[in-house]
Parts: sequence; C-alpha cells; structure tokens
Amino acid sequence: MFGKNLGVRFGLAALGVALGSAVASAVEFNEIARFNVSFAFNADINNDGTADNPQYIGTNPLAIAWNGSKLYLAGFNQGTFPGAGIIEVLNAGSQTGLQTPTAAGFSSVISLQNPPFGRGYTGLSIKGNRLAASYDEGSASVNGIQLFDTATNTKLWDLSASSVPAGDRGGSGVAFDPGFNGSAGGQGVAWTKFGSGRRALQNASTGATIYGFAAPDTLGMQWLPAGTASNTARDIDFDPETGDMYVRRSNDLDKAVRNGDNSMTSQAILVDNTDAAASLGQKLAFMNNTVDGDLLIYNNRPNNATGVAFLDAVKVINKNGVAQTANFNLIGGQTGADIAAGAAIYDFDFDQASQTLAVADFFNRNVFIFKVGPVTPPPSGVLGDYDNNGTVGASDYSLWAANLGGASTTLFNVNPAKDGTIVDASDYTIWRDQLPVISAVAGAAVPEPAAIAIVSLVVGAGIFARRGK
Repeated sequence: MFGKNLGVRFGLAALGVALGSAVASAVEFNEIARFNVSFAFNADINNDGTADNPQYIGTNPLAIAWNGSKLYLAGFNQGTFPGAGIIEVLNAGSQTGLQTPTAAGFSSVISLQNPPFGRGYTGLSIKGNRLAASYDEGSASVNGIQLFDTATNTKLWDLSASSVPAGDRGGSGVAFDPGFNGSAGGQGVAWTKFGSGRRALQNASTGATIYGFAAPDTLGMQWLPAGTASNTARDIDFDPETGDMYVRRSNDLDKAVRNGDNSMTSQAILVDNTDAAASLGQKLAFMNNTVDGDLLIYNNRPNNATGVAFLDAVKVINKNGVAQTANFNLIGGQTGADIAAGAAIYDFDFDQASQTLAVADFFNRNVFIFKVGPVTPPPSGVLGDYDNNGTVGASDYSLWAANLGGASTTLFNVNPAKDGTIVDASDYTIWRDQLPVISAVAGAAVPEPAAIAIVSLVVGAGIFARRGK
C-alpha cells in the first residue's frame, strides 16, 4: 500500500530552514489515510440517553499505536458515561483515503476499565506482536502497565506480576526500551512515573521487574536533568538504535544519552517550552532513519486552551533539538493549516519499516496516517494501468471503483497532470479512453459507473468539520 506514491501532485512548498550556511528542505508529511474514529468514542449511539455502544472506549483518544499494519487507540474519560479501553481499527494498514469506520471497522474492546472523570489510558506502544499500555486512574492499579498479544488482543500480564503487585500509576506513558546499542540486557517494557525521574523496566515476557523505582529493586537509570524544578512526565520514547531516552516532562522535551543497559552519561532539556505540569497530553515520537535523518515530533501544550491550530501545536525537531520546517500535505490538496483546531493534544507513533506516522487528534477524534518524506514519481507506465500489470483492462476498473474517493496514491499510472490527489471521475475517463489502444480488451463492453457523479460531488464537498467534545 505504501509503495504506490504514484503520479500524484501534492503542491509541496519549497520551504527551507537556514542552519548556519546550509539550507535544509522542509520535512514532508503526505497524508495516505484519515480515520474519523468518533464511533468508538460515542457511548450513546442510539441517542436514547443510555450507554449502548459495546465498542465505547472513552470520550477521546489519548494514545495511539501503529506499526504500518495494525492501528490501536486507547481512550480517556471526561464525559457522562464511564469507561476507558483499548480498541483496534481493523485492517487499517490496507486502507487509504477518508474512512469513517463503524462497528464492523473496530475490534471488540480490549481491557475496559472504569476510571473516574479526567482519567484513563495515557500511552500505547507496539513492537512485533506485543502491545504495551499505560493506564492512570489517579491511584495505584495493577493495570498501570499492561502487555497484550496483538494476534489475539488478549492481556498477557499486568503489574500484579511485578515487584509492586498492588500496582502503580501509569500516568507517564510506556515504550519498548531497545537497550543500549541493542543490548538485550536493557530491553523490556519501559515506563516512568510522576516525581520519579527514573526509568523502570519490566520483563516483556513475564512482567517481572528488572529495574524499579525504589529498594529493594535495582534502581532504574535516571533520565531527569539535574536542577529541574518540575517533574511531571507525560510520555517517553527511545532512539531504537542507541537507546537514548526522550521524555515529555512538564511540557519540556528532555534527552538522556545512554552509556549502558541501566545508565546515562548525560541528561539535558532538549526543548525548553513554557512549563505546564498540570496539562494533559504532552506527547512525542522518535522518527528514525527518515530521508531527513533522525527526527522527533511533539505537541507544545502550555495550557488547557482549546481552539489551538494544528500547526501551532505540532512541532518537528532533529535529535539535537533544532527546529525543522514541516509541510503537512492532506488528501484533497489541503494542508495542515486546514486541520480543524483543537486542544493541542495529539499522540504520535512512527513505523520505521513503512516510514509512516500516525497522529491521533484527541479533540476532533481523527487519526491521520502520513507518509514521511517527499513523494517520488514512479517510472512512467501506461496511463490507466492502475494495477501496473502492463495492460489496461477490467482489473484496473475494479481497482479504480474500490478506491473511488480515496487517495490517488492507491493507483499506479495516474495522469500526472490531474488536478487533485483523490481518485475521481477523471481517473475513470483516463481508463476508458485507454481501452481502444489495448488489444486485450478490444470489443469489450465498457462499464459505466452510475454513481460516479454523486460520489464526485460528495468527495468535492469538503472533508473537514469542526466539532466539540
């Protein structure tokens, strides 16, 4: 799916950032798919005043996990109906364009909890066939850190298997520690907590504590920079090659350079933002080996304001903390400036293999999937040969029909001069007009899609709606 960046024009801006005498081009984020996931965050789907949605996981998505194929969301509770859980968006890796999944598009709820108002899941992380989750209900819970099998979406362990069998708060996110330069001794499910300044580590197979926060456990390495006045961590991530640790703390972004399985050689504030220890949802993701090098993406949330523009909140830096210009190019030719304003709460997950980034919009309940890096036009083929098998025929029509209204990147050999990035009626016309020059389909009846005009109008009618919580 992600290799078909074909004959599509995103109108990329030629922006640059001056770094000394060098000029770097903007980091490009090209939207592949967008999921309106509101269904899973609506308890009362029948509008009868009762909680009648068995796939309800909270009022808003506060955490996301994405590996290029599987997509998970975790919910937060700030509404009338209780509940916070985890859910999978089914077949997300094979979908493109604008999607609005309903019941059939989601799994059953995974690990439904009953937190008080203003609490819920705070983090997700996926590695291989394992999904780690952090959960905070305001007090110690065995569900503070959990691990699931993504093949069955069943829980493997929680903190009852650790050195704190009564549990703990998982308010500061969770991530898979890759170890120092890949060393197995430092690998596991990593987390931190408010006030600790340390990384705890659980055995990924058993949940047993490897490094903890207090004796008699071996203390986990300290990531907290010296002299910092506030210590409210909200999210963590790692450089998968070096094991260096990055933390969102009180709206700042900290970096701890690793020199061992359980040791750091330096800790520093990488980005010093306006402090906001009490603000929810300060997140980050490490994006490794992109065409622009190793990068981090995070959201600046200095207060609890709403009506904040996406581009004012979402920032990109390199791993030395230098700000990068970023272009967000959306389906339909729009940009990041067209994304509905929100509460500046976004979560991110990057998949290195596919070089794709998932972004969860807490306020508007959308998930964006972006391809990171510039779009590379493919070698030219026969226009209308949308499956790239060397001929224009019925299979190309079927592929066009299946992706009508979706991103043009789902098709090979799209007209490079077309105006727009959505599969539409013009792509049908190209296919139809190419049929006479292909002997394999000579004399065949040409299907005429009756709904083509209607769908084209719907696609062109606009894709953004501002909504409240």
